[in-house]
Amino acid sequence: MGSKVKRALQLAAIGGIMAGTMVLPTTAAHALPSNCSDIPYGNGWMANCNKGTGTFRAWARCYKIGRDTYTTRYGAWRTPVSDLVSIATCQSSEEVGGGGRQVQ
Repeated sequence: MGSKVKRALQLAAIGGIMAGTMVLPTTAAHALPSNCSDIPYGNGWMANCNKGTGTFRAWARCYKIGRDTYTTRYGAWRTPVSDLVSIATCQSSEEVGGGGRQVQ
C-alpha cells in the first residue's frame, strides 16, 4: 500500500471517529445519594444521606390504631450536601409500622 493510500485511510478513520463522537449525545454522570441511613424516629421514620448527588426522602408506613390498613407518609426531598435529614411523620391517630428511604 502506498503512503498516500495509508494516509487517506488514516484520515478517513479519524474522520469517522470524530463524526461518531459528534453524533452521540452526551449525558451527565448521575450518582445516586450514598452513605445513607434510616431509623425509626418518634412516631415516624428519619433518613439521611451525606454523599452523592440526586435526592432522598424518608417514608413511613402508618397504621390506623386498631386497624390493619395503612397509609404511606413521606418526608421532604433532600440533597446529600444540604446536611438536612428527611422525616416522615405518622398522624396522632396512627402508629408507625416500618419505614425506609427513597433515593433518586
